[in-house]
Amino acid sequence: MKTHATILGEMLQMVPNCYDKRDTSPIVTALSPAAWALEGFYLTLEQVRQSAFVQTAVGEDLDLLSILGGITRYPASKAVRLGLFDAPVPLGTRFSTANGTEAINFVVTGQRQEGYELTAETAGTVGNQYTGVLLPIDVVSGLRSAQVTDILIPGDDTETDEQLRERLILALNQKPFGGNIADYRANISAIDGVGGVQVYPTWQGGGTVKCSIVGSDFLPASPELIETVQTAIDPTVNQGQGLGLAPIGAQVTIATPQTVEVTICATVTLAAGYTIGQIQPLATEKMEGFLSDLRQNWAKPVSQSAVGYALSLYRAQVIAALMTTTGVVNVPNVTINGAQEDLHLEQSGSVQQLPVLREVQLVESS
Repeated sequence: MKTHATILGEMLQMVPNCYDKRDTSPIVTALSPAAWALEGFYLTLEQVRQSAFVQTAVGEDLDLLSILGGITRYPASKAVRLGLFDAPVPLGTRFSTANGTEAINFVVTGQRQEGYELTAETAGTVGNQYTGVLLPIDVVSGLRSAQVTDILIPGDDTETDEQLRERLILALNQKPFGGNIADYRANISAIDGVGGVQVYPTWQGGGTVKCSIVGSDFLPASPELIETVQTAIDPTVNQGQGLGLAPIGAQVTIATPQTVEVTICATVTLAAGYTIGQIQPLATEKMEGFLSDLRQNWAKPVSQSAVGYALSLYRAQVIAALMTTTGVVNVPNVTINGAQEDLHLEQSGSVQQLPVLREVQLVESS
C-alpha cells in the first residue's frame, strides 16, 4: 500500500538533486498536497479491490457477490412462542413483555391444544429471551393471567458477514442441484428458525435421507419446527412423492439431535482476594459461552469431499476457557463428566448429539 511518505519520496526522486529538497523547501511544500491526494486514491483502489472478492468483501458488497452462488443473506426472523391465558383470547390481540426498557410486543397468531401461538413483533433473537408475565395492550374481557413460555420457533438475527461468506464459499464449491447434499442443506437452512442441518443420505437404504436440524438458537429443534421443515421438504402424507422440495422418490426424515449434559469439575488456583463463591458464576458463564460456540459448529461437515460430522469437547479447550475467567490464575486439573479425557459426541445417521451445560464444579487448589 502506497502512503503519503512513499509517494512523496518517489516524486522527490524525480526532482534533480541540484534543487533544495529539504522538508521546508518550496518543492516539498508544493508536492506534499498531491501526495496526500494520491494516497487517498490508493486507499479507494484498495477498498475497491477488497470489495471485489468474496474473501474480503463486507456488507452490501458481499450481498452483491452472493448472487454468484445463487444465495442471499438470511434476514432476521420473528420468534414464535407459546402463550398461556386463563381466558379466551382473540387472534390479533397484542401483549407486551414486563421487562421495562427491554420490553417487546407479541401478537396472538394462532391457537393450539396447549395454548396460543404468539409471534414477536420484533424480529431477531430478542424474541427468544423473555419468559414470564405478559401485559395486555388490547383489552381482553375476563383475562387475569397471561404468560409467554416455550419457544415454538426461535427467532434469528440477520445473517452476519462471516456466516454469509462461509455459506457463499460452500455454495460455490458445492453446487446445490437435484437433491444432492448441498441442495438439502441450502433448502432447509433457508427455513425460518433453522440454525443448522446435518444431512445423512441413504441412512436406511436407497432413497432415504435423514436431515437433523437445530433451531437458530443452536439447541434441539422444537416439535413445531420439525413439523414445519418436514412439511416443506417431504410431507409425511404421501412421503417420497415429491410434494415438497425433496426430489421424487426421496423419503426424507427430519429429526433433531439429543442433548448430552456436561458436568465440568475443575481444580483452580485463584488470584489473591478472590473466593470460589465469586468465581463460580463467572466460570459457569464462560462455559455456557464456550459450549454455545461449540454448538454452532455442530452442522459443519468434516470435509467438503466426505459425508460426516464430528463434534468434540476437548479438555485443553475447557482449561483455556476457564483460564480466561477473572480471578483464575491456573487450572491444574479438569474432568468432563467425571473422566480425565475428551468428550467425543456421536454424530451418525441413527444418533446425533449436542452438548449442553449441566453444571460447573470448582475446587480451590491447596
